[in-house]
Amino acid sequence: MSPRRLDLPRIGVASGVAAALALGFAVAFLRHARSTPDLGPTAATLDEASSLLLGAALGLALGGALGALIVRRGPRVGSGLLVGLLAYAFVLAPVFVSTDDVSLGEDLNPGGLALLVLLAVPLGALAALGAAVGDVFARFLRGGHDA
Repeated sequence: MSPRRLDLPRIGVASGVAAALALGFAVAFLRHARSTPDLGPTAATLDEASSLLLGAALGLALGGALGALIVRRGPRVGSGLLVGLLAYAFVLAPVFVSTDDVSLGEDLNPGGLALLVLLAVPLGALAALGAAVGDVFARFLRGGHDA
């Protein structure tokens, strides 16, 4: 994708919205997980981690859909995927690193970085799925014509 073919201002706005949605849903799901009774500390930790990841994934999927809906030029699905990846790389990954109880040295060692890359795969896939849904919705709104 050539930068001239992309609608960079709209991708930037959608990336900010996607990051806000991802953080908002992650916090909301985490608060819900903390308010439910658990069987023990391990169950509580796993519930909190999965709720945090699910909230972030939902926000990135919605952000990817928004990115696909609002771009005027370039591939909509590619733009939506780029929105999700930018939101993850510049907001979610740093927030995940800064809010965990592991030292920064451990987060930035090869294993910690591999985990961040590993998390990018499903989150990016959900951003791409959201972008594909946004593309279908945009085509429907435009009466089946590609603008």
